[in-house]
Amino acid sequence: MEYYDKIGIRLSVHLRYLDVSCTPSSIASLHNLEYILVDNKEVAQIPEILLNMMKLRYLHFRGGAQFMESCYMRASKDESFQMNNLENISFLFIYEENDEKILRYSPHLRRLKCAFKVFWDSYKKKYRYPNLNFLYKLESLRVSFHQSYVTNTSPCLMSFPLNIKKLNLCKFDLSWEQIGIIGRLLNLEILKLQDVFLEGKRWDASEGGFLELKFLELDGVQISQWNASNVHFPKLERLVLQKCHHLKNIPSSFGEITTLEMIEVHGCKNSVTESDKEIQEQQRELGNEEFKVIISRSAILR
Repeated sequence: MEYYDKIGIRLSVHLRYLDVSCTPSSIASLHNLEYILVDNKEVAQIPEILLNMMKLRYLHFRGGAQFMESCYMRASKDESFQMNNLENISFLFIYEENDEKILRYSPHLRRLKCAFKVFWDSYKKKYRYPNLNFLYKLESLRVSFHQSYVTNTSPCLMSFPLNIKKLNLCKFDLSWEQIGIIGRLLNLEILKLQDVFLEGKRWDASEGGFLELKFLELDGVQISQWNASNVHFPKLERLVLQKCHHLKNIPSSFGEITTLEMIEVHGCKNSVTESDKEIQEQQRELGNEEFKVIISRSAILR
C-alpha cells in the first residue's frame, strides 16, 4: 500500500528508512519504520507517536529536537509511556526533569547526542545536571552544555552510565573531582573534551583512572601544566591536542606508554611540539618504529 502525505512525500507502509525536512503527519501509519532523519532548520518537536513506534531504532534531528508539550504533561502526571526500542537519538535537548522521565522508556538506547541545562530537581530541592544513569545500555554519549538563566548555583556532579565507552563533553566547567569520576568509568575507551574549562591550570593525573582509555582528545582545554605517568593512561593509543593555547608540554612519561601509536598537535605552543618529538624518540628507543607524529605547523603558537 502506498499513498501521499499532505507534504507531498510518497510513503509506503513497508518503508524502513525516511529522510525528510519535517515529520510527516501520517508517520503513525509507517509501522515498519526503523530510521528517521529530519533535516530541520529550527528546533523540532518530538510527538508521542514516535516514542510508541516499536520498530523505530534510529531518530536523528539535524537541527535539534525536544519532546512535545503533550509528552511533558504526560510525564509530569507520572503516566506511563509504552516502552520503545530506540537505540540512537540525536540531537536531543534535555532541559528539564520530565525529559529524564520520558527517556526512561527508551531503555535500549546505545547512542545519544544531546544538550544539557541545569534545572531544578523538585524532589531533592536543588539545581542539578540531568542524570542518565538509568540508561544501562548506553555506550556512546555526546553532551553540550547550554547556558540557562540559572546563576550562582553549584549543581551536583555529573554521573554517567557505567557501560559508557565513548564520551564527548563540550562547553562544560569541570572540577578535578568530576574528572576523577569520568576516569573511573571502567569501560571508557574514547574521551573528547571540547572547549572545556578545567578547575585550575594544572592537571595532576590520579592513579586508578582511565585504565581502558585508548583515545584522548583535548580541544580548546585551558590547562598550562599536565602531570602524568605511564601508569595513568596504560592503554592509550592516540592523543589529539587542538588549540590548547596555554599548555606548555606533553608529559614526558607518554614516551613510556607501550600502546601509544600516534600523537596529533594542532594550534598549540611550540614547546608542545618539541615535547611531542621527544616522545617520538623515546618510542623509537622502545622499538616502536610505527609511532606517528602529526603537527599542524601553520597554527603553531610561540
